Amino acid sequence: MTTAADRFWRRTEALLAEFPADVRLHRDDFYSQPDWDVYQMRYTSADGFRLFAWLSVPHGDGPFPAVIRMPDYASVHDIIYTPLRERAVVMNPTFRGQRWSDQVFQAAFPGLLTEGIAGADSYVMRRVFADALRGFDAILQQDQAQIGKLAVIGAGLGGSLALAVASRRDAVIAVAANTPMALGNPASLAPGLAYPLAELDDYLRLYPDRREAVKRNTADLDPLKTAGKITAPVLLSVGINDIGLCPLAFGEKLAAKIPDCDLRVYHGASEGGGHEHAQIQLSWLSDKLGLG
Repeated sequence: MTTAADRFWRRTEALLAEFPADVRLHRDDFYSQPDWDVYQMRYTSADGFRLFAWLSVPHGDGPFPAVIRMPDYASVHDIIYTPLRERAVVMNPTFRGQRWSDQVFQAAFPGLLTEGIAGADSYVMRRVFADALRGFDAILQQDQAQIGKLAVIGAGLGGSLALAVASRRDAVIAVAANTPMALGNPASLAPGLAYPLAELDDYLRLYPDRREAVKRNTADLDPLKTAGKITAPVLLSVGINDIGLCPLAFGEKLAAKIPDCDLRVYHGASEGGGHEHAQIQLSWLSDKLGLG
């Protein structure tokens, strides 16, 4: 049976197909290091929107495994520093409205979560998921490094974007998602949540008559609706006190939907395990990417 979410994703793919990625790279002398080069990367997403990413390429001959860190819900998305940079390509894409991808539209934080939410075609977050897909596709079209195994990671909104990309791209061999945002799930509309999900409650206090429109226009983005399509193993972290990104009950339902999921629950909140989990994630990614 074809669902509304299926139609949304098909429409998203069709919108992306209307524009070639047109990937352009420029080496950044300031951030490049003796063991890797850093590039400013630009490419085109849905609606002809030009996006920016940082791309780090190790010296040597490929193919290299690659890690794509999907952007979180924030105005600035800088270069990720990780020991994997010496052995793997690392890409830091942005979505429309974030710094360096804001020539046409500058996102407000808070505010982006409800920008245009009253209409399906105007709701910006639906295009953010298109931007995530295009970022993944763009790394395969760049000409500075031959890419081997691909992992997608992210935290918060970035965790949800990573899961969505994995559900649509079979080339993903591993996903590390920390406290993925529950946007689109009924849990995101519960009263008394912390930010960023509290933005939805703020909006509905101002526009109580738009509740059904908000439910309808966010529903296609619910991670639970695509979780069953993920073929890659997933490392998922949640915090038992998280009420702003990934409430525990939602995280447990999500883990149950993902065919191959390693769920880690921590006595924290939206940090999803903090430094302890970061070390676990580094080891897990190294194993999945064959960096041992």
